[in-house]
Amino acid sequence: MSYLIAFASRRLVEDESLLPGYVYHDPEDATLPAAPDGRKASGWNLLVGDETDEQLADAGELLMPDLEWLVERYPAFGKVVSAGSEGRQFEWDADSGTYTDVGPSTFQD
Repeated sequence: MSYLIAFASRRLVEDESLLPGYVYHDPEDATLPAAPDGRKASGWNLLVGDETDEQLADAGELLMPDLEWLVERYPAFGKVVSAGSEGRQFEWDADSGTYTDVGPSTFQD
């Protein structure tokens, strides 16, 4: 996973007290060509879960951290990735301390 990246909200990455409240895998992102530096989109997206439409539309509010770093930082997210959950979306369940599969992450324009 060393050259795979994910898209993550800036607030999530910069505030260590926050957990990803909503994560999803977008298979189309995973087909994007690699960047010149060799980094390639994994298809994973991590959000706090309360972002506004304006924040989501602002490219400055998204970062592209290394997927391996995110998996280490958020072990429960790592379990989702390890389970082969491509094409699915998940919400954080604080009561169980796990992610709940909320269905396919099929996004249509």
